[in-house]
Amino acid sequence: MRIIGRLEQQAIDRLWQERTGLPLLILMESAAAAVSRVCRQILSTGSQPAGPAGQVLILAGKGQNGGDAFACARLLAADGYTVVCRELFPARELPPEAAANRRAALAMGLELGPPADRDFTGLGSGSLIVDGIFGAGFRSTRPLPDNVLAVSGQVAAARRQGAQVIAIDLPTGLDADNGVAACGTISADLTVTFVRPKIGLCAAPGHFLAGKVLVEPLGIPDSWVDAAINEQTNTGDRPAYYQIDPAAIAARRPERPPDSHKGLFGKVLLLGGSSGMPGAVILAAEAAARSGAGLLTLAVPAAIAPLVLAARPESLLTELPETGDPAAADTMIERLAAGQTAVAAGPGSGKAVWLARTLPLLIRQANTLVLDADALNLIADNREFYEPLLRARTAEIGLKPAILTPHPGEFRRLAPDIGLQNRQLAARQLALRCGCVIVLKGASTVVAGPDGPIWINPTGHDGLARGGSGDVLCGLIAGFLAQGLTAEDASVCGVYLHGLAAELAAGRLSRRAMLPRDVIAGLGDAFRQAGWESNA
Repeated sequence: MRIIGRLEQQAIDRLWQERTGLPLLILMESAAAAVSRVCRQILSTGSQPAGPAGQVLILAGKGQNGGDAFACARLLAADGYTVVCRELFPARELPPEAAANRRAALAMGLELGPPADRDFTGLGSGSLIVDGIFGAGFRSTRPLPDNVLAVSGQVAAARRQGAQVIAIDLPTGLDADNGVAACGTISADLTVTFVRPKIGLCAAPGHFLAGKVLVEPLGIPDSWVDAAINEQTNTGDRPAYYQIDPAAIAARRPERPPDSHKGLFGKVLLLGGSSGMPGAVILAAEAAARSGAGLLTLAVPAAIAPLVLAARPESLLTELPETGDPAAADTMIERLAAGQTAVAAGPGSGKAVWLARTLPLLIRQANTLVLDADALNLIADNREFYEPLLRARTAEIGLKPAILTPHPGEFRRLAPDIGLQNRQLAARQLALRCGCVIVLKGASTVVAGPDGPIWINPTGHDGLARGGSGDVLCGLIAGFLAQGLTAEDASVCGVYLHGLAAELAAGRLSRRAMLPRDVIAGLGDAFRQAGWESNA
């Protein structure tokens, strides 16, 4: 699903006014109606007395978000609810539409003024706080004002007592463009956003501060929204942003003809493992095998070869030469890689001599390539050599972009000069630097290439925060590459289905108790849920 930021929202508002000839005040009324409807639904289903007894504290800011809040206060007051409306910037001049709704709220008999301690006294279960202070216009490059910080603390205290917080468009303090949260950002139980999800509601940490997100289209046709978004994207170097959704995954399903054979589903070569970490390559291998790939070849050190073969008897096995003639070893690896559809290297390798010798060859030779774990550490140790080599892989040699799959710690080693506060921008910057597809793992995993859109993954949870999860993802992506998906599509499908399988595993075992191998066990159900299985 295409998602938007501050500039896209402004472009949508302008286009709507141009094509309808209606004032923005109408759009603000629709937004307020949507928020007030959600408030009524919550109050009518709460465990405490509902209807007029439900208390609603509405906090209004100085922009159009404040206008939405004033209008919401007016609508709920008209329905008989106990409404207290407070404005945080009473001395500031409001936009015309917000000012009109402020006057209407006063005409309804609502008393406005700055928030006071007594407004929060007694707020608990059965009460609502509507956050309309800052919306999509807020930028995380500036701190929240002191009065907003004070209110944020009071909101948090009331929430701990059972009050529910409803954010209008975005929680106050959250940046719509990137999910970065200012110090003191308000945490919401539910966010009502408009037209399309905001980038900041999909990315981390914003995703965790927004609570449940409801998207209200406000009667704007999708074709108009897309036109406004495309206009904004085409006028600058701003990339398109997408949240991965089931439709995107279903559209990328590798086909499996009923009369197929293993040669149709590709060959995966996985290089990795060491005496201290044999499990990493075993986990990656099983994920690659269960991805649907046709043939799997494992290249591992001789010391762990019997263990690996016993764990993965359906694979072919090659012992990596750790001593002897380097030229002969290179020739062997080159021949091995040449016959593969996809190659992955790094899981569990440690500081192996064979990996240091083999990695440049793989970058120059493998048509599709996933680099993970210790392969990334080698690149980080010699960035001046590897970054030009990775760029040359596509620009000069003509191979497909390599896929790098760093977790945040690995990313910092790969690019110590790139900050991780804005994870989407960080992934894109490293992708441009290396000419690779970057899978920046972690909460709301990001997939970014040197061109094309930036993808944010909604699946997964903290049950994946343990050793071995990344090895499973590496093998899964390699398996999808072998079946013909592009580097971007294999990465997008890999992170989504990996996270979905983790959610299914947690449903059986809990997030705390599940292990990476349980994610592999959940892949079959994940494929079925994603529409990748067919009865034909």
